Amino acid sequence: MNILILFSQPWKVGGAETHVEALIKGLKDHKIYLAVNKGSDQAKVADLKQKYSYITIIEIQARGANPVNWVKGITKLASLIRQENIEVISAQQRTAGIWASILHKRTGVPYIVTMHDAWHRAAFKSIYSKVFPRIIVVGQHLTGVLTEKFQFTMQQITKIANGIDFSMFKPYDKELARQQLGLDRDSAIILHVSRLSNIKGAVSLALLDSIEHVINENSAVTLVILGEGPLRQRIEELAAKINERYCNSKVSIYGFTDNICLWYNAADVIVGEGRVAIEALACEKPVVAIRNGEHFFGTIRGTNIDEAINVNFDGRNFVVDKHTMARQIKLAMGLQAEECQEIAGYIRQKLSLEKMAHEYIEEFKHLLHPVD
Repeated sequence: MNILILFSQPWKVGGAETHVEALIKGLKDHKIYLAVNKGSDQAKVADLKQKYSYITIIEIQARGANPVNWVKGITKLASLIRQENIEVISAQQRTAGIWASILHKRTGVPYIVTMHDAWHRAAFKSIYSKVFPRIIVVGQHLTGVLTEKFQFTMQQITKIANGIDFSMFKPYDKELARQQLGLDRDSAIILHVSRLSNIKGAVSLALLDSIEHVINENSAVTLVILGEGPLRQRIEELAAKINERYCNSKVSIYGFTDNICLWYNAADVIVGEGRVAIEALACEKPVVAIRNGEHFFGTIRGTNIDEAINVNFDGRNFVVDKHTMARQIKLAMGLQAEECQEIAGYIRQKLSLEKMAHEYIEEFKHLLHPVD
């Protein structure tokens, strides 16, 4: 199958990028065309080309205030669709969906839109259910957003859970991981990985607010934050105050890294959601699942893993405050290795790369051959 994956953001680092790369890897038996926005990290784009020889990458200008560039991009993609006999368009996120709807009118090629987050900035929300015929969501919580705020019907929505490459994310000796990363072997490391944006960066702020309560019960605790984004400076300033208070480095902040699996294995507890949670659980690590600064799912257990997968580790089980966060981190630190191993085994059954890619292909087939 010839597939155009339309990614209207610059290709950098983020949850949507990791989802799309996993999808590309899972669709290795198909011809993939990936459209990314100008302003992408060229080193990462080059890495994609090197790793996946079966993809062709096209740069467009899908953002900005110059409509001339939009017309050029649409024309370029429409020409590509005709020349390369593209059969289906997989639009990732809202802006890509708008472009896909225009391309569908020009070429007749069907499309489907994947929703990765709640599209908080979308104006005139009820319009999208009339523009986008079908939507893929990565978690059940987004189904609620689509039906309640965007007026989509359940018949328009399909849930396809994230899938990961288990050959990449697997357990590794913690002491060796720390040695390779230059980390203290005796610290109890809490790791948080996220884009430090206004929504997800709020998790880092909540962690900084709660970390002193955790340290007061366990003086060996340190917090490591891996991320980039507009809130990084504010987070660094708050971290510096905590470090000054304790006269040593209790909080460390680093940029995104290519050896994230090593960091998962070096940590004692990972705080995160979505793909971060899945990857960390696959490494047999305890996870406190949280996506924003208002509500969170909490510690992943064998008793709630099904629920966690269903909502893509973004739940409303607890209100975010420093005391509750500290209690959930303490609970996660106390999990036994056997329970973490059982959860990892379950994750491997439910969230494989192959399963995610197969479900996407079934959706594409449905677009090409709809059942009345």
